[in-house]
Amino acid sequence: MLRLLFLLLLFTTISNSAKAQFVIVDSVIFKGNEKTRDNILRRELDLHSGDTLQVSELDARLEFNRRKLNNTNLFIWVKGDYHQNKPEHIEITYEFLEQWYLLGYPIFQLADRNLNEWWSKGHSFSRTIYGAHLIHNNFRGRNERLSFKAETGFTQRLELGYSNPYIDPKKTLGIGAALSYTTNKNLAVRTRNDTLQILSSDKILRERWSGALSFRKRIKFYDFHFAEMRYSHSVVSDTIRLLNPNYYYKGSNEQNFLQLTYAYSYDFRDYAPYPLRGKKLDFAYNYFGILAQDALNYWDLRASISYFFDLGSNFFITTSWKGKLTQENRNIPYANLQALGYGNDNVRGYELNVIDGTNYLLSKNTFKYQLYNKVIPIRFIPYKQFNQVPIAVYPTVFFDFAYVYQASPELTNSRFSNRWIYGMGLGFDIVTYYNFVCKLGVPVINSGKSGLVVSIGREF
Repeated sequence: MLRLLFLLLLFTTISNSAKAQFVIVDSVIFKGNEKTRDNILRRELDLHSGDTLQVSELDARLEFNRRKLNNTNLFIWVKGDYHQNKPEHIEITYEFLEQWYLLGYPIFQLADRNLNEWWSKGHSFSRTIYGAHLIHNNFRGRNERLSFKAETGFTQRLELGYSNPYIDPKKTLGIGAALSYTTNKNLAVRTRNDTLQILSSDKILRERWSGALSFRKRIKFYDFHFAEMRYSHSVVSDTIRLLNPNYYYKGSNEQNFLQLTYAYSYDFRDYAPYPLRGKKLDFAYNYFGILAQDALNYWDLRASISYFFDLGSNFFITTSWKGKLTQENRNIPYANLQALGYGNDNVRGYELNVIDGTNYLLSKNTFKYQLYNKVIPIRFIPYKQFNQVPIAVYPTVFFDFAYVYQASPELTNSRFSNRWIYGMGLGFDIVTYYNFVCKLGVPVINSGKSGLVVSIGREF
């Protein structure tokens, strides 16, 4: 009898211990999303009412989902918490501070590819672009985006765009559309010595129309498929054609083509504008010249992979690799032949250089330390979207290298194509709200001629 009572007591103890290892989610509550719809937020979560969670993994699961909500780029901050309703039952709460979604602001930007190039060319305000940009993010509370851009100065541009990430009840299909009109009175005519040669005129040197329709398929949480159809029509002046007969195909003044793109992205980063943990994989196939009468006919493949490692004690490492492969034996015009020197596709220390080519491999590597990370209150600003300023500062050490293949480097007198190039240096990254990232760097080993490197934008 005593043995039976002992076994019963032991079984009850083991059973209660097993139960205590799990909790049941009674509800998931959102607070502070005054405009954003709940169903848009629930699309990001992998936990729901009625789920059973391990107690040992509860904090990690809440933080994991908080980061996914934060990566919608709809909020200044996201906080997650839970409390116990009754034994083995919890209620999960996510609280948000929404961004200011309707934005209208003046545009003032440099016409050159970066601050270093603009400064080296005399830092004249005639080489700037100004205008207005109107954006309505989170339109109708469904993470839609409407945008209108009007620019003048070095370049004249009108641009209209719309995107809707989810048009189906299952929240997997999205669409987008864009239309732009651009005229240039200043234009890069050719590349010599790995440097753009710019022509300026009182007359329009190039006029371009472009329209695009895109579709997006999201699988689960991190996998995105993207397809786009884009038509481009552009005309250049006789001056451009005479200075560079290969600017468009066979010395033509006009270029028209239909482009099809398929892209795949796997995005598993903690914070998309400036990730510290996770990984990202991108692949794209572009086919230029679908129609028989198109001025182009070739394809290219582009791929990139990035890893973000948390080393502990506020130390982090980022390593990124990117490459491009272009179909061989095709006479690709100068206007369509770009490799390194545009956007973030550059070796730090070579900001003054443009390295043209059909194929390239680029690696960018950064070791960083989180020196400062706080939210600074600004009490005299009455709007909550602007009176809490998050600021993070990261001293960095970077090392980049790349190889660009150019079929005929003698035609451009290229020094940096068909060889490995390297850049190494020290810097600071500054991250603040509305996804603003500023990077300051001083290359100490490079073959370029830039000094202080300044860039504004997201991670590679």
